Amino acid sequence: MARYGTTGRIAIYFAPTIASMAAPKVSEISAGVNLSDYVTRDGLKTPSSGNTIDAADIGSRFNKTAPGTYGGDAAEITAHRDSKSTTDLAWSTLPQDAIGFLIVARQGFAQSVTTGLGTKAGTPTVADRCEVYPVTVISRAANDTGDNETSKFTASLAITGEPAQDAVVAT
Repeated sequence: MARYGTTGRIAIYFAPTIASMAAPKVSEISAGVNLSDYVTRDGLKTPSSGNTIDAADIGSRFNKTAPGTYGGDAAEITAHRDSKSTTDLAWSTLPQDAIGFLIVARQGFAQSVTTGLGTKAGTPTVADRCEVYPVTVISRAANDTGDNETSKFTASLAITGEPAQDAVVAT
């Protein structure tokens, strides 16, 4: 087992189309925008909360539960702005109502067979592991200003279908 840190390694893409979320193609991911150098260190939130169902019965004093629904929470991306509109990539990629797929390779792409680790700038490679979320941007708003802070914004994304959290890149 090799534990790893995601800082400097995680690859985050926003792609317009993915035919199979469980097996996104190299070309589909590569057609997306690599946002890795724009997202703040704590700027990716992909929640997956769950609910329980009351399954208690009168024959026991124990309050039993059963699994219920899950999901429903918005994902969020907090990213740095760029002073030039031509290079303000994250801002221009995530306008309100943008529809696409958020692809997250926490180990990076071009994952080594030996270590399982890749890089944020690695080319997506067949057999790389990643997560794929179908999303629509709900809102995009500039963050409050702060002393000694870069200009940032936060985009909230509705996860519009069940994500593929164990996707494997295909040809």
